[in-house]
Parts: sequence; C-alpha cells; structure tokens
Amino acid sequence: MNLMRHHIFGKSLSYWKELYLGPFLGVILALVLFNLKHSFSEWIILIKEFPALGMCAFGFLLTFLSIILQGNNETIVWMKSRMILFEKFISFNKRIVMLSLILTIYSYILCYAHFTWIIDLIMSCSPVFIHWLKVSSISIFGGLMIWFFIDTFTFINIFYHLIKKSK
Repeated sequence: MNLMRHHIFGKSLSYWKELYLGPFLGVILALVLFNLKHSFSEWIILIKEFPALGMCAFGFLLTFLSIILQGNNETIVWMKSRMILFEKFISFNKRIVMLSLILTIYSYILCYAHFTWIIDLIMSCSPVFIHWLKVSSISIFGGLMIWFFIDTFTFINIFYHLIKKSK
C-alpha cells in the first residue's frame, strides 16, 4: 500500500505531514509536559544551551537559503524551474528560520529574565500561579523545540529528495 497516493481534502499525505506534523507533535508534547510533574530546574540546562543550537541552525539555514537563491548550478536551476515546489521549499526554510529565532529569544527570556521572582515580588502572586507559569513556560518551550526539530529534519529530508529528483 503506497501512502503517497492517498489524498486528504485534495492534498497528498506528504503535504499534510510537511505542513502540520511539527506543530501537531509540538502541541501534543506541550500538553504532555503540562500534565507531567517536573520542575523548572530540570529544564534550565537544556533551555540555557538551546540558543547556541538555535542560532547555529538560524545561521546555517539563512546561508543555505542565500546559496539556493543565488546559485545557478544544474540542481538549483532545476529547482527554480519548478516554481510552486521552489516557493514551498523557500517558505518552509523561512518557517524554520523564524521558529529558530523565536525559540532562541524565548529561551533567553526564560533563562535570564528570572521572571518568577520578579512576578512574585511585584504582583505578590500565589505559589499556585507561579507554579502554573513555570509549568506552562516549560511546556511551550518543549512544544516549540520538538516542532523546530521535526521541521528541520523534514526540511533536510525534502532537500535530499529534491536533489535525487533533479539528477
């Protein structure tokens, strides 16, 4: 049974997978993390280290995009000749670049704003609200991170398939 031939609402299964698998799994992970018992201190190391990875991916994907846009070798000319495919490829790249930037900024805010004691001090919030804020911020981070990883993997996979098709 070839899954690539199946269509849902007139679009292929791979179309839906490329477009929504990352966000879908990100939301699922965020919901799971929100319902698990974990502490902010368990996540702080990963959150602190993410900006290095996020900015590396950001730079790589922007460099990759500029090479694709300016290049004129056989593979790139073939890709550019398929206008719809090329535009989807470029927009997917932009989506990952923006996701990387958002996630990097968010991780900086989580690590270095020390938002919990500021909120506690200024607003005299209840411990339950502070706990809810910590859990939801970690859940959002985890969801965005899985979305980023899945979309990056999908983008690389699409690129390799495009290279194979062009030869």
